[in-house]
Amino acid sequence: MKEIIFKNNNSKIIIDSNLSYYVFFKLFMYFLEDDNMSKNYIISGNRIQDLKNVLENYLNEILKKWYKKPDEKELQKHSTRFEKIEFNKEIYIVNYRMSEVGRLVFVVYNILKMLDASYINYENLNIIIKE
Repeated sequence: MKEIIFKNNNSKIIIDSNLSYYVFFKLFMYFLEDDNMSKNYIISGNRIQDLKNVLENYLNEILKKWYKKPDEKELQKHSTRFEKIEFNKEIYIVNYRMSEVGRLVFVVYNILKMLDASYINYENLNIIIKE
């Protein structure tokens, strides 16, 4: 499929082809509003907030439908596979190494953090979609 790269002045997130399927369709719908369907987007200000709202809703949907809290035994045995994520005033523990859902949640969450940082620091965000 595609590789999607989010980049601002301080960080870069590369979404590999396995996860880009799940993220691309939300981005595609978001960018359909533009007449300019290119492979390189630079967004700032309110457009960052708009994209953040789209991805927050998407993350909320994912967590409602597919999130399962890991049991204590699994957490103790494989603690390095898990990451705590705080979203909507709740803490989720996701397996970002072995679970596709966990990886997707982890990636979307980190994109949201990047969007926040870009908005707060008045930075542009560059989104590159590679074939």
